[in-house]
Amino acid sequence: MSRGPSASSSLPPTLAERIRFLREKRYMTPDLLALKAQIPVSMVEDIEAGIEMFLAPAVRQRIARALHVRPLQIEEVEKPPEMESAETPMLQRKGMHLREAILEDPEAPHLCPSCGAPLAVRIFERRDLKDKPLLVIKANCTRCLFRMTDD
Repeated sequence: MSRGPSASSSLPPTLAERIRFLREKRYMTPDLLALKAQIPVSMVEDIEAGIEMFLAPAVRQRIARALHVRPLQIEEVEKPPEMESAETPMLQRKGMHLREAILEDPEAPHLCPSCGAPLAVRIFERRDLKDKPLLVIKANCTRCLFRMTDD
């Protein structure tokens, strides 16, 4: 199904400008938007300053509800995080992916591919149906929403 020109084509082209525009259109302060969307004021300020360019789905829905728009009108101007970090070139030179790097040296510091912050890594040993041992990795970023799991 092809979409024609969207109704949001007249809205500002960046997340920061769009949120500010929609907030001011509703005569809201950043504090009031934060209160209605149940998010910290600092998050509204970071979004409008262009620091936050990608929102978690729950945050996007709460902001959209507070601003009386569809979540898609916000999502269409978000910029998803790059899935590379400072560690990525080093792993590529070694011909490895993050999973293999964690298995090779679980105690080494591993960085988030989204934002470059340290990952919290846990490795579990489980058994399959034939009682063979399996290693399961769970890793999550200490700063952003990045998660990796073998489950």
